[in-house]
Amino acid sequence: MVLVTLIFLAVGLICLIFSAKIVVISLEHIAKRFGVSQLLIGLVFLSIGTSLPEIFVSVIGGIDKLTGISPNIDGIVIGNKVGSFMTQITLILGILGLSQAIFISKWELKREGSMMFISVFVFLICALDGTIFLYEGIIMVLVYILYILYVIKSEKKRQKAEAEVKAFIAQRNEIDPPLVEDEIKSANLPPLRKDIAYFIIGLIILIIGAEFTILSAHDLATFLNVPNIIIGIFIVGLGTSLPELVADLTALKRDSHGIAIGDILGSNICDILLATASGALIVDFNVPFVILYFDIPILLGAIGLTCYFLWTRHTLRRWEAALLIGYYGLYAIIKLAFFQI
Repeated sequence: MVLVTLIFLAVGLICLIFSAKIVVISLEHIAKRFGVSQLLIGLVFLSIGTSLPEIFVSVIGGIDKLTGISPNIDGIVIGNKVGSFMTQITLILGILGLSQAIFISKWELKREGSMMFISVFVFLICALDGTIFLYEGIIMVLVYILYILYVIKSEKKRQKAEAEVKAFIAQRNEIDPPLVEDEIKSANLPPLRKDIAYFIIGLIILIIGAEFTILSAHDLATFLNVPNIIIGIFIVGLGTSLPELVADLTALKRDSHGIAIGDILGSNICDILLATASGALIVDFNVPFVILYFDIPILLGAIGLTCYFLWTRHTLRRWEAALLIGYYGLYAIIKLAFFQI
C-alpha cells in the first residue's frame, strides 16, 4: 500500500514539472501577443490557475461536509489555506530567491504587499467567531473581485504611461523601435489557438498532478496518524503549493520575472480569499482556534519580513531567501512541538 502511494506521488510530481513549462510558455506568448504585462498575467491568470488545487480542496471539502461524508474536514480545508500561504511566502519564495534573483518595483510591492495584509485581515475578521459563514464567503469573493478590477485598471494606466514614454523617445530619436519590436515578436509567435490549447492542456495536467500529489501525501499522513490541522497545513498546504513552485521556477529560468513574482503574490491573495470562500459558499467552515492566536500572527510576521526584504533593494538577496526558509522551518518546529491543536 505504501509503495503504491509513493508511485502516485512520483507520478504527480512528474506531471507538475512537465506541465508547468507548457503553461508558462503559452502564457508568455499570450502576454506578448496582446501586449499584456507579465505581472498582470501572473497576478490574474496563472495565480488563479495554480490555485485551483486549493480551490478544489475547499469545494470538495464543503461537499463532503454538507453530505456527511467527512463532517470534520474543517481542519484540513482551513489549514490548507493558511499552510499554503505560509509555504509560498516563505519556503517557496525562499527557494526561488536561492535559484535566481527576484526583482519587483516599489509600486508593485505597495499594491500586492498591501493586499496580502488586507486579505489576511479580512480572513481573520470573518473567522473571529470561530466560523466562516455563507455571507462571509460572499464578502471574501467580492473583496477579491474588487482587487482584480483594481489590478487591471492600474496595469492599463501603467502600460499607457510606458507607451507614451517609448513614443516620446522614438520621436526624439526619429526612429520607431517599438513597431519593429512588435513586428518581430508577432512573426515569431505560434498561432493563438495553439497557445490557448497548450495552456488548457498544461493547466489540466498541472491540476491532475497536484491532485495525485495531495491524495498520496494525505494517505502517507494518515498512516502516521497526524491531526487534521497538521495535515492541512504541512501536507496538503505544501502539496497544493507545488504548482506555484514549479511554474515560477520555470518562469525564472525563462527570465519571466513578472510572471513569477505575480504568481507567487497573486496566489497567496487568491488562496486566502477566493479559495476559502469557494468552500464557504457551500457550507459553513469551523476555524480551529489555534489558527487565530498562533498561525495568523506568524503569517502576518512572514508577510512583513518578506515585504521588508523586497522593499530595501527591490530584490531578494540569497541570504534573505535563506532566512525566509529558516523562518518556515522554525514555524514548523514550534507548530509541531507546541501548537498542533
